[in-house]
Amino acid sequence: MCYISPRDLFKFMQIEENVQLAPYTTYKIGGPARYFVACKTAQDISEAISWAKENNQSYFVLGGGSNILVSDEGYNGLVISIQNTGYEVNGTTLEAGAGASMHVLVAETTDNSLEGLDWAGGLPGQLGGAIRGNAGAFGGEMKDVITEVHAVSEDGKVKTFTADECEFEYRTSFFKKNPEWIIISAKMDLKKGDREKLVGRVAELVEWRRTKHPMQYGNSGSIFKRYSVGQIPVSIFEKYPHITRAMRDGQIASAFFIDEAGLKLKKIGGAQVSDKHPNFIINESGTARAEDVIMLISTVKSSVLHQFGILLEEEIKFLQG
Repeated sequence: MCYISPRDLFKFMQIEENVQLAPYTTYKIGGPARYFVACKTAQDISEAISWAKENNQSYFVLGGGSNILVSDEGYNGLVISIQNTGYEVNGTTLEAGAGASMHVLVAETTDNSLEGLDWAGGLPGQLGGAIRGNAGAFGGEMKDVITEVHAVSEDGKVKTFTADECEFEYRTSFFKKNPEWIIISAKMDLKKGDREKLVGRVAELVEWRRTKHPMQYGNSGSIFKRYSVGQIPVSIFEKYPHITRAMRDGQIASAFFIDEAGLKLKKIGGAQVSDKHPNFIINESGTARAEDVIMLISTVKSSVLHQFGILLEEEIKFLQG
């Protein structure tokens, strides 16, 4: 048997060493990956995982980096960067790689008078991550348009998942619960719409995000999940009747509790609770450390728990080790 050393595989697979991860995230925070490889196909991913296993390395699949906080020490393993960005529109069907930018897909579909992704105007990140977390906003969710998802397993098996098999729920899916399956592409069923209205709506949503969200700073989007109305004690509705203003689709925005706890502009190191949207913790100085963000998240959770008896649950993914 011909043995290929890890060093030879570096050349074959173009594995890099000590790659800074901060530029690959929207937070612009985090240390280096010990190993890093860009993947565009299921075979690339399978080979990268095989290499990691053969060399006793942990691995992490990185998409658009919009919902992740990388530790200051980085990641002592292999980061697999999904970079298959291709897409194709055929009638009302959109097929796209997991690495496709949501911004690009929204622009392309609305420009082709297709309705179904317009709710995602201004949404950061890539398609794979949006599917994995069943991203949603303004009354729409990924589950509303997905018909098929193609994924590869750790052992190289490629499978096509139906919409039902994706098991979409609020901000989660089969793939989030079973990370051994890595999304490589998906098919979406859209419908014909009015191009002018769709383009106008997307522009409005992009502007809404710009004015309501602290987009000028590094951030990872919403830090905490929403709460179901049924999870909120009646006593809170009695004490804070204006909570209804934070209610949408049977859920309460976590920003309400953070705001009421007086945490806007709370700062630790270079991390700060946004004044625009308190469910955003921003890299206000541009030099914030992951440790600053983690400590601030802990402070927010503790304060909200003390005042409301509610334990906030993070949406953000922590990458460390």
